[in-house]
Amino acid sequence: MKLPRVALCGRPNVGKSTLFNRLTRSRAALVHDLPGMTRDRSYGRVTLQDEDGTPSEVFELVDTGGLDFEGDDVITSGITRMAERALGESHVVIFLVDGHDGCTAGDEEIALRLQRMGKPVILAVNKEDGMKGGAPDAAFYALGFEPMVTLSAAHGRGIHDLLEEVKPRLPFHRTPEEADIPEPDAELRFAFIGRPNVGKSSLTNRLLGYERSLVSEIAGTTRDTVDTVFHHNDKDFRLIDTAGIRRKGKTTEGAEILSILKAKQAMARADVSLLVLDAVEGVTHQDAVIAGYAQEAGAAVILVMNKWDLVEKDTFTALDVEAKIRHDLGFLQHAPMIFVSAATGQRVPKLFEIIEEVAALHTKRIPTGELNRFLRDSVAAFSPAAIEGKLPKLFFMVQVGVRPPTFVIKANTDRSLHFSYMRYLENRLREAFGFKGTPLRLSVQKKGKGEEQEGQAAPVRKILDVGEGLKPSRGRKTGENRRGRR
Repeated sequence: MKLPRVALCGRPNVGKSTLFNRLTRSRAALVHDLPGMTRDRSYGRVTLQDEDGTPSEVFELVDTGGLDFEGDDVITSGITRMAERALGESHVVIFLVDGHDGCTAGDEEIALRLQRMGKPVILAVNKEDGMKGGAPDAAFYALGFEPMVTLSAAHGRGIHDLLEEVKPRLPFHRTPEEADIPEPDAELRFAFIGRPNVGKSSLTNRLLGYERSLVSEIAGTTRDTVDTVFHHNDKDFRLIDTAGIRRKGKTTEGAEILSILKAKQAMARADVSLLVLDAVEGVTHQDAVIAGYAQEAGAAVILVMNKWDLVEKDTFTALDVEAKIRHDLGFLQHAPMIFVSAATGQRVPKLFEIIEEVAALHTKRIPTGELNRFLRDSVAAFSPAAIEGKLPKLFFMVQVGVRPPTFVIKANTDRSLHFSYMRYLENRLREAFGFKGTPLRLSVQKKGKGEEQEGQAAPVRKILDVGEGLKPSRGRKTGENRRGRR
């Protein structure tokens, strides 16, 4: 569902990315002392809480690159153009300034442009711990924005005051439950990821139907990922092209290291990541590393074997190659695989069908009743091992999130079950409900006092007690047997 959008803007290196990470409770934005690190826009969710700590509503936060209207080079002007576009799409603007540097000519220029936009603006003075005299520069008041909030993004001070100013200025409100409802016409985001020279750019051009330059001629611009929005079969797509990720030992330049971080960001905001593999070279260790990045980011994954036209084939070639890939990328057994050729266009149109199928599973929700039947049957078929001599009791199971599907099992312990049992439950989840291509998050939490599963009046302790129905161990007598002997 569409969320109210708030944009962070300001000069380079005033702490926008640090504040973004603080508000979204993530590490999605790059943080570095070097100005100009943020070039593309980063998106994240901020959850507001009531006084008792209960999540109340959600809005979308956009981190933008530093605004520099005096820079005339291609990169600087591009950053400014992208930032202005983000401001135009937002409902509220947080104008971040540096309390340590004081009010500058750049701040004044940004303030004039924001005033012309006519949107609600909150002036946030960052780095309060570095302000001379402990108070913000008086010139900030002359910028003409109210309210003005002082804070320290690095240390978390003043964050509550900032959010209290944002909340009443949002044009509409969304609860966390509403935020998880997908927008019917929302764009589907997918990213091409992989090593250099595996054909990501060629696949991008083939899908878009025209040749486009994803980077400028200036060295170092490959650090950014590039988004392209297009329409196909009555649906909007956002294609995110990323720079190739080389092995750590070969990434020595700062721009190249940064490109890897940007590629990881792309995986985090994509619904589906398409891992492009080279059919001629086969799967390498670096391919497995990149696939691991996608899994950690929670993205659904599709394996795309490119350059298939260059492989000499017989009747069993595809089967043999797939078996080899499944062996080398064992943790991606659930990921669908397709053999394509960006050069000839072979099977490339079929990518859309697979992308839409996997994206739908990435947001799939399972009713609580079905999950509890699943858990009961799974425990009956194979019970978990004892933890420190005590059998765990699994009471009920709920789904708490999507993108990726996330599940919590309530038990009599907060310690995780053995990894082999968690893998067993994950495999059974896939068998029962599908989830092709998408990672699953499964955890165990201790059941609180009086906490019962949603939608069920009677507790399920006796049903899901893993000790229930087990045969007595040798040498032990049940109460009924002892009474019979008496």
